[in-house]
Formats: sequence, C-alpha cells, structure tokens
Amino acid sequence: MKNTKKIGIIGGVGPQSTNFIYKEIIKFSQAKYGAKNNDDFPYLIFESLPIPDFINNKKRVPEAKKMLIKSAKTLEAAGATKLAIGSNTVHLLIHELEKHVKTDFISIIEEVSKKVSKQKIKTVGLLGSPVLVKSGLYEKELKKYGVKVILPNSKQLEISESIIRDVLAGVNNLFLKKEYVSLLHSMYDYGAENIILGCTELPQAINYEALNGKTIDSDEVLAEAIVDYYYKK
Repeated sequence: MKNTKKIGIIGGVGPQSTNFIYKEIIKFSQAKYGAKNNDDFPYLIFESLPIPDFINNKKRVPEAKKMLIKSAKTLEAAGATKLAIGSNTVHLLIHELEKHVKTDFISIIEEVSKKVSKQKIKTVGLLGSPVLVKSGLYEKELKKYGVKVILPNSKQLEISESIIRDVLAGVNNLFLKKEYVSLLHSMYDYGAENIILGCTELPQAINYEALNGKTIDSDEVLAEAIVDYYYKK
C-alpha cells in the first residue's frame, strides 16, 4: 500500500540545522527502515523560513509568530499530515501555532524528554539559547518523568549563545570552543549524567565523540521521530 503521509517541516531556524536534520532523516531512513531507492524515502515538505531570531530576547517574537503561523498554514495546505519545527526555541510558540492549523506537530521537547526517560537518566544538563533555557519548557516536560534538570549559569548561557551564533555565521572560534568544552565538563562535574543539546545549532558546534555518548542531540531525536512517524503504521 502506498504511503500517503507527508511531513511538513518549518526550517531555516537556522538553515544549517535544517540541512543537518535532513541528512539525519536520510540516515535513519536507510539504517532503520532500509530505504534504498528514491521512493523508499519520506515525503517531506520544507519551508526555510528567515524569521527574526529570538535567541536572547523576545522583542521580535510577535513578528516571528506571524511568519510561523503563515508557514504552518502553507505546509498544511500543501498536504502535510504531520508538522515539525527544526528549532527548540521556536517551540515556545508551538501552542499558538496549533490554534491555527488542524495538523498535529511532532514536538522536539516531548521527543527529547522521552529519550531521557528511556535512558533512565535521573539528572540531566540542559544547554540551549537563553530564551529556551529560561522558558522552563524542558523542565516542565521532564518533571513528568521525575528528571532533575541542571541549568547553565549566566556566564555559561553567554558561551552557549556565542557558540550558536558562530554556527549560524559559519565562524570557527577555537578559543570559544575550548570554553564550551569546559562548560560541558563542568555540568558533568555538577552531577549531570547526560546533557541535552537543546538548540538545533549546538550538535554542529564541535565533535562530541570524546564525551562517550553523554549528550542528547535534539536534531537527531527530531529526525528519528519524523522517520518513525512516516514508516510506522
């Protein structure tokens, strides 16, 4: 029976993470569901949306919200049977977007939290944009699973934001990356069993292999959830 599912993805927030998520979708389709030919892969509709960012403040949220609502409607009109957003921070507006479309969203916050629970993690660190971290979105969701969340301090938030902006701009600041690695280790020292990379730019900031799988890549989690939705009956 032909698969009639279509996933509409609001991307461009930022463009590098959207590109990375697409690559991860292809990898999961091949590795998990044996995709080989063109017609084996998921039907995806991307809209790369150049919204004003609200990484460290909410001043331009109203402007961004209008663009996001329009995008969600466009993807739904194009036949999307499920929607997704390639950004953690934009999930601050997911309930607003849901009011304007009938199509359900795959929530990156919910999917990452489920993964934390499945790994039986009791204490997890969270990194992301200042707005996302201060929003309490992950804390609220992880509380359902009895997971304690360790948050970065103000200096660590500045480092995270700088790393995010470097990825967006294509900048390779080695000194900043060293500070970022120190930040990660300090969260482990403080009791984090694992760290959520809660911004879709962070998984691309450095090579995390040396951390022995002790990070949770939100891009990867979203990609797998999209692929699972498409292939599972």
